[in-house]
Amino acid sequence: MPRLSIESRSRVVTLFNAGVTLSHIKDRLREEGNIITLRSLQRLVNKYCSTGSVRDLNRNPRNSRLDSVHLQFIDNAMAENDELTSYKLKQMLVEKWPELHIVSISTICRCRRRLGWVSSSPRYCQLIREQNKVKRMEWCMKCIRSDDQFDNVIFSDESTVALEKHGRLVFRRLGQPRNLKQRPKHPAKIHVWAAISNKGASSVVLFSGIMNATRYTQILEKGLLPLIQERFTAGHRFQQDNDPKHTSNFAQRFFAEKGINWFRTPPESPDLNPIENVWGSMKQFLRSEYKPTNLEDLKKGIRTFWRRMTPGVCSDYIAHVQKVMLKVIEVNGEPSGY
Repeated sequence: MPRLSIESRSRVVTLFNAGVTLSHIKDRLREEGNIITLRSLQRLVNKYCSTGSVRDLNRNPRNSRLDSVHLQFIDNAMAENDELTSYKLKQMLVEKWPELHIVSISTICRCRRRLGWVSSSPRYCQLIREQNKVKRMEWCMKCIRSDDQFDNVIFSDESTVALEKHGRLVFRRLGQPRNLKQRPKHPAKIHVWAAISNKGASSVVLFSGIMNATRYTQILEKGLLPLIQERFTAGHRFQQDNDPKHTSNFAQRFFAEKGINWFRTPPESPDLNPIENVWGSMKQFLRSEYKPTNLEDLKKGIRTFWRRMTPGVCSDYIAHVQKVMLKVIEVNGEPSGY
């Protein structure tokens, strides 16, 4: 936001002294192309009332009451717990140095920022147990050593899609109120199963209710078997996660009867399944582009997105696994962040 000129500041004070409200002054300035908030106008008037001038004041550098020892304490505390609020930091400082009770919260925020700590929304990832970190490392190294390009692998997964029609990020003009986006308390949902491969995608299967082993095999018969019969006559490897209904004896008998070759992947490894990224793209498409208004519209939107899953698009998603495997090895089996 550009700063007001000295002339504009003087005119603000003149109008205010003439009885014009700050709200009306703000509207006049906007018409002239000067965007300023009511809070900034109030500060300008307050400064004039206390100093008699609208010019910028000479600022002396701050003399912080926090020295290097205190800053090191803050840095160590944040390193130990990155969720500490400035209020909690002040409590900890006062417990150790009672004389710091006069230090303001804003001073602590400023010092924390100077130490390089900035706030951001957390990124969540799969919880991985120690034994599975080893399995992830071994699987990735095996695939890299064999130069596995996953040409005959069918990656599958299921997901739940909720009825959403607003994006996660919106913009508004400076000075304008936020637009309220209405959404239901309990939006309609639909479950989705699908698979992708370098030779293209399966049909997408939509279902509701609880999935068990019997229903899972029915879904595979509808969505997976046609893909295998049409495009994988020379052999395939079928990837699925290690959900109990996927690995049950009932499912294994179905695999044996239908000739499905299960390609085992390490547990707790959604980052090694490229279709997880497909779900994210699909939900973004539904929220930001398709914007469904009811359950039937949501189903149509899912099918509309799935028609975009050409063999080339599927291959791009699958090629990303190569980058993920290198990262998994680099971080010793920890979550890759992908």
